[in-house]
Amino acid sequence: TVSPTWFMLRDTKGNIRSLASSQYVNYAHQTKVDVWAMVKDFDGGIGSPEETLELLSRTSNRERLISQLISEVLKYHIDGINVDFENVSKECGEHYLQFLRELSLKCRQNEIVLSVDNPVPSQYSTQYNLEEQGKIVDYVIIMGYDEHHSTSYESGPVASPAFVEKGIQDALEVVPSEKLINAIPFYTRVWR
Repeated sequence: TVSPTWFMLRDTKGNIRSLASSQYVNYAHQTKVDVWAMVKDFDGGIGSPEETLELLSRTSNRERLISQLISEVLKYHIDGINVDFENVSKECGEHYLQFLRELSLKCRQNEIVLSVDNPVPSQYSTQYNLEEQGKIVDYVIIMGYDEHHSTSYESGPVASPAFVEKGIQDALEVVPSEKLINAIPFYTRVWR
């Protein structure tokens, strides 16, 4: 499976910009690789917790976003959708889960795989509600990295073995093992 970043949110109304490519999908399928196109809420038309809240707290915005995502996936014969929303505030958590519920229904109706990226379980990420996600999506992905990140006050590993193991163990307390994927980093940081 590959997950190219193909869908960016253009605005808080649920409109997307698509970079989907039939040529890419066809080549992947010829080599027996599934394509789960990623949609993200950063580095695009929106990029703040306030904007993600504005997008997801309105039914009409969620419906527009879901409709456009499903349309693009069907048009390009994409196998799945990977949701990477990293601007979900505590206030937005319930709206985010409602979005995932609504999206999962449309995905099931169209035989589209739904996966969701999440920070490792911590007191700062409870709004992502991995337990509920484990009930409604096909795969819960934990981003097993950024133990130390670009804005950390001290240098350190991106993903030490203990950090990764704890993230997996904590997630397995609420997510069925057959639905859990641990994402690994292929990068390091330059510390100053």
